[in-house]
Amino acid sequence: MFKILTAFIFVLVFIFPINAFTLEKGEQIKIFQERIRGLLRQGILPIIDVEYHHGGKIENERLISRMDDNGVALTWLGPNERLGSGESIRLNELYPDRFVPTIVHGDGKLWHNSDKGFLEKLAKDVKSGKYFAMGEFEARHYPSNTNNRNVHMPVDSEAMQVVFALSSETGVPFLLHHEAEDKLLPELERMLVKYPKAKVIWCHVGRNRNPATWKQFTKADGVRALIKKYPNLYFDLVQSRPGSKYHGTGYVEGIMYEVSNWGTALDPEWKKLFEEFPDRFVIGSDINTGRFDNYDRVMDTFRTIVLKDLTKAAAEKIAFKNAWKLMTGKEWED
Repeated sequence: MFKILTAFIFVLVFIFPINAFTLEKGEQIKIFQERIRGLLRQGILPIIDVEYHHGGKIENERLISRMDDNGVALTWLGPNERLGSGESIRLNELYPDRFVPTIVHGDGKLWHNSDKGFLEKLAKDVKSGKYFAMGEFEARHYPSNTNNRNVHMPVDSEAMQVVFALSSETGVPFLLHHEAEDKLLPELERMLVKYPKAKVIWCHVGRNRNPATWKQFTKADGVRALIKKYPNLYFDLVQSRPGSKYHGTGYVEGIMYEVSNWGTALDPEWKKLFEEFPDRFVIGSDINTGRFDNYDRVMDTFRTIVLKDLTKAAAEKIAFKNAWKLMTGKEWED
């Protein structure tokens, strides 16, 4: 039955016209451009937040206030399953210069149960042409400080193949949550090979939750190796507080930072990686309802520890230009 569903969804990829909303999207892009240029004129480095989890409980004006306080130009507003993708369209219509229409996150029961209706709606949404990005789809997920999900939807599962195929055929990027255990990397690599045109943003790079089982990701070189092999793989940066420990193992997880009695700095090897491959990294807050009070701290960490330590060219790409290209398919024009 699931193979029939998968085949049906692949058919949808080809029969729904992708240019149905081209004019509207073009006008929306102009609004986004002006928002970014307005910050640049003020001497502020704009940030595009590619990973925000909208649950409908944080007032829109409160989020916009935090965005303005932190120089966040645009937010990929990904709703949860309960609200559905249409909520992102509705909020974009109310705040067209702040929120980017983003398809629902794959982190709930419908996704993890490979629900037929959920996957059919996902395919229609992607092909509608209304959306600039997809949300974060969970593969292997450990329990966090705001949820207890201990789940594994294999990256090469049939449901994930729907997501990869949709991204490959339409160019719409998506985010992937996948704990970087050595034994779990092959399932991701198989998909990157099978779908070389898919735009995959692997979330929370610069993190290691267990050096014993995440041996390939104990240093920046592990990320460098994947970047060289897979040109369609991008990363958003770890959002946890520098020096904080993952409660599941007790290890300090933010390995891209150096924390000492003199303060916190970007690790030289990670700085070298960002400068060597500045086109492959983006900024995502990973803020949800339970973590909303962390918003200022997350953005301040990115600005004062990461971006300020990079060259202007690299900082601009990571802060907004890479996300811009992923969501519009075009380079940012200065």
